[in-house]
Amino acid sequence: MKKLAHFFCVIGIFVLADGCRKTPVTSSQPSDAGEITTNDFGSKRRQGIDFTAQGGTPTWSLDIDFTKAIRFQTQNGPVLMAAVPKSQRDPRGNGILFDAQLMPEQTGSGNRSVSRTVAANRRLKIIISPIVCRDNKTGQSYAYAVAIETNGQKYSGCGTFLNGVSRLNSQWVLETYHGQRLHAEQFVNRQMPTLAINLKEKKLQGFTGCNTMQGQVQADGDNVRFETISTTRRACPYNFESGFLTALQSVTLYRISNNRLTLLADGKYVMTFRKTASQ
Repeated sequence: MKKLAHFFCVIGIFVLADGCRKTPVTSSQPSDAGEITTNDFGSKRRQGIDFTAQGGTPTWSLDIDFTKAIRFQTQNGPVLMAAVPKSQRDPRGNGILFDAQLMPEQTGSGNRSVSRTVAANRRLKIIISPIVCRDNKTGQSYAYAVAIETNGQKYSGCGTFLNGVSRLNSQWVLETYHGQRLHAEQFVNRQMPTLAINLKEKKLQGFTGCNTMQGQVQADGDNVRFETISTTRRACPYNFESGFLTALQSVTLYRISNNRLTLLADGKYVMTFRKTASQ
């Protein structure tokens, strides 16, 4: 429970940031359709890792267990470890900042080590921003951009929260669509569009504002896809349904903060949902 509370506290910092439209860090071209590339997300989750990131030039990796430690390593470089400090708002943007003191002893590849004196004076600064980021090597898109500074060097790349999927598995009511706030009066029987996500069975159910719908859903990390969606065939008095379904099937990423689900496609905000009160 303590670990989940810490995780929710960290991710909750992005509430205000989710209202800001941001340009993707790299190419904004949509990633190829098909199975979600999961990397080793499952393995990392089993190790207790909550957030993971990577980048190139040089290649580097970052893993954060919010209740234990931060682990950062560049290709052929030493492993840098730090206790997880209290998260802060990034003063230069809408992200979160971890300003950590490196642990006194650092063990690297080939049994190399960093001296206690040098390590004591070095810091590891990590900024996680709610900006869509594309990994040019794999073509995969991520919901967060990551900037790291340590030992006078700067690194940039893409990251994902690994435990968001458990929070996605719920029932949601549509709140905004392409930036416009919607109201029940706009839909049949004053019923707002909804999503009911069951990741265990990979099933999607819901209401379009006119017809009931069902389909398939797959998700891992911050990636999500809604597929094979079908609906009942009630004649709709509004033109909303067609665009809503097209937008839903274009979604590739999501973010969740303070019981609000944001769906993104091609690096742009598409729609937001709020968790139903019964959840």
